[in-house]
Amino acid sequence: MLASHNWLMELSGLSVDPTEVAKRLTLAGLEVESTRTYGAKLDKVVVAEVRSMRPHPQREKLRLVTVFDGAHESEVVCGAPNVPSPGGRVAFAQLGASLPNGMTIEERKLGGVVSTGMICSEVELDIGADSDGILILDGGAVPGTPLTAALGLNDTVYEIGLTPNRPDCLGHVGIARELCTLF
Repeated sequence: MLASHNWLMELSGLSVDPTEVAKRLTLAGLEVESTRTYGAKLDKVVVAEVRSMRPHPQREKLRLVTVFDGAHESEVVCGAPNVPSPGGRVAFAQLGASLPNGMTIEERKLGGVVSTGMICSEVELDIGADSDGILILDGGAVPGTPLTAALGLNDTVYEIGLTPNRPDCLGHVGIARELCTLF
């Protein structure tokens, strides 16, 4: 059973550290087999607005995309087929960002053009399985907003090993009730 810490806190009305939740659940017989934290490595990934797009001067399959990250414009070399038209919102890794896959974003020269950042896909951000193109966001997201805040990604997910005698904990509501009794 996978359970979201944020949902459990919302349903129970508690405000408890994920480590303490895991400890108490395990002591109560709901063994927390593992935890996974999301959004921790995305501190320099923000919502950006596409301002313009043009073909790369030397490479046929690449495009030069100008994005606005809430503070300044950056030109990025991008090969994704689904870059939105100007006004669209994307996930933009600023210079110095470290992505979950271990990649650090630095200035890179591609075909004679310097790319100052990276427009990211779900796979590169470790938030989904779609690697066919970049992550396109809702138009309501404000440029410069941290991606974790825009998508609600700051969360811990517990993998709980349930025994057959605890069908009451097969959902978030049951686990939240259990947490209320434990705290």
